[in-house]
Amino acid sequence: MSVMKGGDLMLFVTSGNTKKAIAYATSHTLTISGDTKETSSKDSGGKWQTSEVGVLSWTVTSENLCAAADDANPGLGYDALFTLMLNREPIDAVFALKAEDADEVPSTAGWTPKTGDGYEGKVIITNLERNAPNGDNVTLKVDFTGVGALTKVAGA
Repeated sequence: MSVMKGGDLMLFVTSGNTKKAIAYATSHTLTISGDTKETSSKDSGGKWQTSEVGVLSWTVTSENLCAAADDANPGLGYDALFTLMLNREPIDAVFALKAEDADEVPSTAGWTPKTGDGYEGKVIITNLERNAPNGDNVTLKVDFTGVGALTKVAGA
């Protein structure tokens, strides 16, 4: 059995005309939810509620170490995410394996998503958080909410 490794699965968002990973990611979470509608009636027995799935929604969260302002890392940092949030426009996102080998350091262009892998859709940034605990690394957390459908990447 081949188990997927968390370090190989990344979140890429479009900045300009390029899909970029968020710099120094430590964790990503993709959540898909379904609203439920109660369908209980006198005919359903009276002891247990019955339900059906209504509208679907999805979110993605990325937790990261925060790059210094002068860092040359080609991934997106806090300032780039801040600008994307202020734009208040949907952006393209892909949650996929990275194309490069796990032991490689990304090129100057940064990590790229593996062709034909993952899930994609449009997102808006709904929360951007920077945490600076005394005596520890500065971190950032960004929450994205899906705008419309989450779909499998063509060929996945």
